[in-house]
Amino acid sequence: MNSFRLVKDFSTDYTTFYNDNLPFRTYLIFLNSGIDYFCFKRSSNEQVILGDDNWLFYNDITDGDPMACYQGTNLYTDDELAALAQNCVSQRDFLQEQGKEFVIFIAPNKERVYAEHMPEEYGKPADNYRALQIYEYLQANTDLRVVYPYTELMDTKEILNENIWYKTDTHWNYIGGYVGASALLSELGIEIPRINSEKITINRGERVEGDLAKMLLLSIPLSFVDRDYMVEGFDTHDCVCRESDFFGMWSYHATNADKRSIYVIRDSFCTHMVDYLGSQFTDSYLRHKRTYSYDDLVTCDPDIVVYETVERYAGDLSWFSIQ
Repeated sequence: MNSFRLVKDFSTDYTTFYNDNLPFRTYLIFLNSGIDYFCFKRSSNEQVILGDDNWLFYNDITDGDPMACYQGTNLYTDDELAALAQNCVSQRDFLQEQGKEFVIFIAPNKERVYAEHMPEEYGKPADNYRALQIYEYLQANTDLRVVYPYTELMDTKEILNENIWYKTDTHWNYIGGYVGASALLSELGIEIPRINSEKITINRGERVEGDLAKMLLLSIPLSFVDRDYMVEGFDTHDCVCRESDFFGMWSYHATNADKRSIYVIRDSFCTHMVDYLGSQFTDSYLRHKRTYSYDDLVTCDPDIVVYETVERYAGDLSWFSIQ
């Protein structure tokens, strides 16, 4: 073997070993990240954007590219929208032949809802953007049922003092999830009390360590920023959770609820909706996209199928398949 190759490999391997086994390495990385954040107001991770007042935002071009969605730089052509619409109609038609309802649900990105906390360098949110393109095109050119609760969420921001998104996490909290679930349920003919109804109480829960704070290795120092919330006062119909698996299935059974059964093909945003949705149908099945299969859908045999996606993944509507 070439001696130069041996030396080169040894140098690379030694550097990797040294970096991985440097005494106090984890502590030093944590310390560096803390100094960057608290002293210099800068992010130690290029995928995390620092807004004001401890608001953090996601920035990964390989994971839905939320900044392109925010700035409207990844718009669809008319041909791309037509192809996306055709795929959605095909999936609906397939389910409709089996007597099943089909609804598309798009959850807005955090950056758009809390744009006022974004750094000035990113500008204001674009007036035209992918999720809006999809929603408006499907509304104007198909008879698909599409729920995009941006207006409902912005209205909620105006009437509540509490945040509806976690500051240090990519996801909405249980208040935002309630508003989203309410919009979806309304489309399905079920009304639950509005979030500002006298029937509803919102209680603060435990501190939350957000996923964006974890990406900065600052989940503990920033745990003071966010709390969970508990939304109560709606009829839960004696709901029982039968199964709870984040990357698998959440399933529920509720007594005296809507007689229909619902199956949601979901991503992580549905986490903060599952309890609300599960309480309103006799049987509810909420399956993560990673583990979805048509065989599972056939086994559950629901009356309603919902395809839920967050805004940055809305492009998946052009290729997803029920079968």
